[in-house]
Amino acid sequence: MRTSHLIITAISCTALLTGCGAKKETPTAPLESRQSLEVKANAGDAAAQFELGAAYHDGSGGPKDLTLAKSWFEKSAKQGDVRAEFNLGVMYYMGEGLKQNYAVARNWFEKAAAKQNPRAQFNLGVMYYRGEGVKQDYKKAIDYFSQAGTQGFQEAAFNLGVMYAKGEGGEVDVGKAYAWFSLARDLGSERAPEVLKNIERALKPEQVTLAKSMATALKEEVQKQTKKQ
Repeated sequence: MRTSHLIITAISCTALLTGCGAKKETPTAPLESRQSLEVKANAGDAAAQFELGAAYHDGSGGPKDLTLAKSWFEKSAKQGDVRAEFNLGVMYYMGEGLKQNYAVARNWFEKAAAKQNPRAQFNLGVMYYRGEGVKQDYKKAIDYFSQAGTQGFQEAAFNLGVMYAKGEGGEVDVGKAYAWFSLARDLGSERAPEVLKNIERALKPEQVTLAKSMATALKEEVQKQTKKQ
């Protein structure tokens, strides 16, 4: 059975990053001037602190300043803003405007992941898969990818398909691989349809039927999870 490589070449997206196929984290309110945001941010408004951090990071409405971006993200994150927690994780992971530090990145991702942020969960899966700042642990990678995948995160679903197909973190499980690839296809993966066809060619008809029933059950579980959000 032929499979594709993991989507692990780029960490997940945010207001900070592009290029990995995920939607950006964007300010929830209409764009305001930095002056207006600073008034609110200095008064302790966590959302304004996040938005001001994003403005300094992206250079919107004025000069780009990664030091100030980090500072405002930290203020927002300390008040529990999950977007700021995630963005700080990305900055430390990438070493953007500061010294790269996987341990600190993991800490911020864990905070965001605990609040069910699927991108943070996905990124933790990447770190455990690669062994970046942690001991490589495929089982933990599967756990974090599963948390993100059951929230409908396409890249996590595809990665799980590959890991189950290759037996990384346990024995090869074609049924689970098929189910996750099927979910990834439904979520828009361009590579999953070909992989699914290859799996179906390698299986007996009754095995294909069983794999499809597993895929249906997984999709029903994902629908339940998304309704809870």
